[in-house]
Amino acid sequence: MTEQHHFEQYDALIFDMDGTLVDSMPQHLDAWQITSAEFGLPFDRTTLNAYGGIPTRKIVAILAEQHGLEIDVEAFTRRKIALYLEHIDQVSVFPAMWELVKRHHGKIPMGIGTGSPRNQADRILKSTGLDAYISVVVSADDVVNHKPHPDTFLKVAEQLGADPAHCLVFEDTLIGIQAGKAGGMSTMLATEGELQPA
Repeated sequence: MTEQHHFEQYDALIFDMDGTLVDSMPQHLDAWQITSAEFGLPFDRTTLNAYGGIPTRKIVAILAEQHGLEIDVEAFTRRKIALYLEHIDQVSVFPAMWELVKRHHGKIPMGIGTGSPRNQADRILKSTGLDAYISVVVSADDVVNHKPHPDTFLKVAEQLGADPAHCLVFEDTLIGIQAGKAGGMSTMLATEGELQPA
């Protein structure tokens, strides 16, 4: 298969948001780093990147348990989100993904399945202009079982009226790829906005 991917065969294209469509991980990680220092939680960028797609409060709980620390998860989460929101408008769309979205706009239904809360997803879509191209967004607030469970992506497919077996999911983490596969969807790894040969 050449560089020109044949996405027309799919009923719908479904994108993860952070780290896949938009370059928001630096802002997320900066907020994590500051908050972790304030709350005395050991911080490791690589570990945290691997947890991409899991809501903040769940990650804090996992890490606190791993390190045997008592941490106020709600307070940590509020602080981290506040810091992130201060810089959320600096988030930009990866150029290759912008091109892909614009090329298929109006031809194939597209949706976003994100581990971010609804208000963050909406802010990013508005500030980047993605909201003009993608109307279906399923956020962390819309499902109970987050990635690696398939619920997020299955809900996007349902809202797009697409058969999950004919959907293609773009993800930047293995947790996200697992979620797509668990939903019976085709998956494609996109790292730093560039599509990787599967």
